[in-house]
Amino acid sequence: MFRIYLDSCVYNRPFDDYQMDEKMFVEAMAFYVVLHWVENSKIQLIGSDALLYECEQILDTERKRRVRTYLKRAIHFVELSEHIIERARIINSYGFKSIDALHIAMAESGLAEYFVTCDNSIIKRGRALREKLKVKVYGILEFLTEIIYAKNIE
Repeated sequence: MFRIYLDSCVYNRPFDDYQMDEKMFVEAMAFYVVLHWVENSKIQLIGSDALLYECEQILDTERKRRVRTYLKRAIHFVELSEHIIERARIINSYGFKSIDALHIAMAESGLAEYFVTCDNSIIKRGRALREKLKVKVYGILEFLTEIIYAKNIE
C-alpha cells in the first residue's frame, strides 16, 4: 500500500462547473475513484495543515462541508513545522507558487509517493524538476492510469 497527497484543487474538482469541459468532468470522476480506493484501504491518504487552511478559505458552506468530509479520510496528517517551511522555500525557488511549494513540501514530509493535482502548471514543473523533488508529481488522470495499469489495484 502506498501514500498519496491530493492537492486542494483535486478535492474541489467535483464542485467545479464542468458542464462544457470534458477534462474537468473526467477529473471529477477520477477523484471519486481515488476516494473509493481510500475507503477500501487500497491507498493511504495524507492530510495537512495546508489543506485544512485552504479548506477554511472556501466561501460556499456546502462545498466546505463536503471537502472537510473528504479531508477526514486521511490516515496520515502533516503539521506545519520550520523544517517544512524551509523545504517549501527551496521548492518555491524552483518556480512553484508559495502555496504549491508548501503542499509539495508537506507531501514529501508525509512520505507520499505521489503528489496528485489538477493544475497543469504544477504537473509540467513537477515533471521538469523530478530530480529535485522527493515525491512524484502527477495529474489525477495520469495517476489513475499509472495505478490501474502499473500497480494493478482492483
